[in-house]
Amino acid sequence: MFCSWRTLSSFLFAMSALSTRSAFAQSVEVEVRSREPERPCHRHWLATWRCRDRVFAGPQIMFGLDLGVSKMEEHGPFGFDEGVGSVTSAGPAWGARAGIEVFRWLAFEARYIGAYNSVQTSVGAGGYFITGGEVVMRLTAPFPYIHPYVFGGGGYYDFSLIGATTGSVMFSSSQPGIAMGFGVDVPITWYMSIGAEATYHFNLGENFSNDTTNGIDGGDISTFNAVLRFRP
Repeated sequence: MFCSWRTLSSFLFAMSALSTRSAFAQSVEVEVRSREPERPCHRHWLATWRCRDRVFAGPQIMFGLDLGVSKMEEHGPFGFDEGVGSVTSAGPAWGARAGIEVFRWLAFEARYIGAYNSVQTSVGAGGYFITGGEVVMRLTAPFPYIHPYVFGGGGYYDFSLIGATTGSVMFSSSQPGIAMGFGVDVPITWYMSIGAEATYHFNLGENFSNDTTNGIDGGDISTFNAVLRFRP
């Protein structure tokens, strides 16, 4: 009987040690596996698949480039046939941005915007070369794989009339404004994401023409851009 109890005790002790070692090995294996995707993700800018789901580990710097179309308008973001929008045509838009993402849902960005809208021949031809700077706050819904967001802030815009013919009723204008819009950001690698963004740039005190009779003296601009973001 004594030998039986001794044998049983030894067996239970061995099983306990084996179980503990197995559990420790599994925990180490799980930890290693959880870190495996991050190693190639950090090494390769173009790594995709599991690298899309970047873990937010605190405030991070963000840079971006955007390209799209622009259109001047009046009385709202889609009043393309009103005000100065009635005598200008849609054109290209471009820009750059840099900022800091404080939390997954909160970010601040400084932006440069550029655009060009041609002017109809009937009011003097030429076109508006538009440059501006903005500072905005972005609020993001941190859903998996797709991140919709809204933003708003202030800026200053210069509308420079170039190539105008003699006797043009249009002229250059510069003024502060308000930027507001929405967009969506989709991670594609550990470091990069792509998205789309619509922005209404509301101008304060704008004046583009001395022809107040036809109501083409006031106006704003809307931009619709694809956005490529980098997070080093």
